[in-house]
Amino acid sequence: MWDWERASVPYQPIHRRRLLRRRLLVLLIVAAIALPYAAYRQIRAHESIGQRVFDEVATTVGLRYYDRDFHGAQWYAIADSYRPLVVNAPSTAARYEALRSMLAQLHDSHTAVFPPGYASSVTERPNSFNRLKPHSGIETSLARIESRNGDRDVPSSVDWKMIAPGIGYLKLASFPDSIAGMFGWAMGDLARSRALILDLRGNPGGLVDSVDAVAGVFLPAGALISTGTRRYHFFSPQRFVATRDAGVTYHGRLIVLVDATTRSGAESLARALQYYNRATLVGTHTAGQVLGVDVEIALADGGVLRVATLDMQAPDGVRLEGRGVQPDAEVADARNQLPVALAELEDSNTCPLARLR
Repeated sequence: MWDWERASVPYQPIHRRRLLRRRLLVLLIVAAIALPYAAYRQIRAHESIGQRVFDEVATTVGLRYYDRDFHGAQWYAIADSYRPLVVNAPSTAARYEALRSMLAQLHDSHTAVFPPGYASSVTERPNSFNRLKPHSGIETSLARIESRNGDRDVPSSVDWKMIAPGIGYLKLASFPDSIAGMFGWAMGDLARSRALILDLRGNPGGLVDSVDAVAGVFLPAGALISTGTRRYHFFSPQRFVATRDAGVTYHGRLIVLVDATTRSGAESLARALQYYNRATLVGTHTAGQVLGVDVEIALADGGVLRVATLDMQAPDGVRLEGRGVQPDAEVADARNQLPVALAELEDSNTCPLARLR
């Protein structure tokens, strides 16, 4: 019978050498990774907090900003000139003042930096709803009418009421991530109205999924709302389309109120409704602040950096950043915008909008 144990004896030194080589190779790989990382951590540990924050901001913008030409700005030269102002800033407030000034050289509406403790105030996050301030006439009466959702425990991004027989009014203060359910709830109350006034004045925008969910209430599912182009064109532009997430559709007549404080996703929605001839826009020219942001990072000192990474276009391919949306009916006086819209819906024979066009 063959003695396998004795037969393997001559091969044991070879096996041990192979094991040793493998272990040495693994150690070399670990060292190649760990030593540079340890050196990097050591260097970072000795850097000032201002240096670390500056490096994070300058590098992230340099790599992720949607425009590789930075709108013609010499970003790296600009960053070098601001480095000592940020690194040697005597206080956190001074540091962020210098960072804001640096980012302002990009001349866009969305790339921004926020100091520690200010993260919750980022403008694309849901804002609280400010009820209508009474002016006169219809708006005064609106302010006195209790909201249909006044006794419900829901966030205040959505407010709605009936302002005339068969005419509903719905105010969207922002587009938070929970808006599909809230908006569906509101539209459930307003579904029987023959006409609706959608108020986007003062709306700063919000999450694109929420914009698409609202659009799907008024437009066919799949209708193109906006297109986003990234800095690196490895893939086709990102398309954002109307969805049925709100679970309700509305086919009545629609008027949308806009003004100079209608921004970002609210502008995209208004333009899409206008483009598809689904709504008449009343008010003043919108802000022209329409970019996409999917980079938001925490900085070393607890601040927050947001970087515009998507260049957004309307369904017709027109870029809205710096351009905005022109209403169908220009009504400069904010006190008259709602009355004009209501008059148009109440009396189709006397059409104030036709006279204003």
